[in-house]
Amino acid sequence: MTNERDMIEKMLFTHKVSQLSKALWKTIEKDWQQWIKPFDLNINEHHILIIIRSLDEATISEVSKYGVMHVSTVFNFAKNLEKRGYLNMPKSQQDKRTTYLELTDKGLDVLRQTYMSYTNDTNRLYDIAADYEKVMYSMPEFTDVKYIVGQIYGSDFINHIEENHEQLRKYLLDETPTDES
Repeated sequence: MTNERDMIEKMLFTHKVSQLSKALWKTIEKDWQQWIKPFDLNINEHHILIIIRSLDEATISEVSKYGVMHVSTVFNFAKNLEKRGYLNMPKSQQDKRTTYLELTDKGLDVLRQTYMSYTNDTNRLYDIAADYEKVMYSMPEFTDVKYIVGQIYGSDFINHIEENHEQLRKYLLDETPTDES
């Protein structure tokens, strides 16, 4: 009987996390789509551009890993981005089976434009987190989620997210004109 009860508790935990994750993703997805809509990009394309910018040398496999996408998904969306002039897809000189993804100036420019066009108008997630901050005196840190994701995808994945976030912060702060000018 205890074993059956344990299984039910495990299932209920998984069910709760699944439902909460689905609801959270739906909100994020809607906000993200609204943000990049003027640039005729979809979420996968935008995410691929973001990941390529964050890596020194991006392979399709790395973008697949950090984007949590199947390799064929990355390849297909990368081909679309290449046709639009946002990236190049050269083969490795050492191993012709390896394809790199490189942002073009046009790709870097459209990515920069998406960053600079961001507004808080369609960001429900941040608005809710700001309400949380008023009550809890700090923004949510997601340490529980970060731990679980790290256990699933590994510390390299979490480190990439953290490094990408800090790199993007520096990039945007260095590129954004201040009001003092």
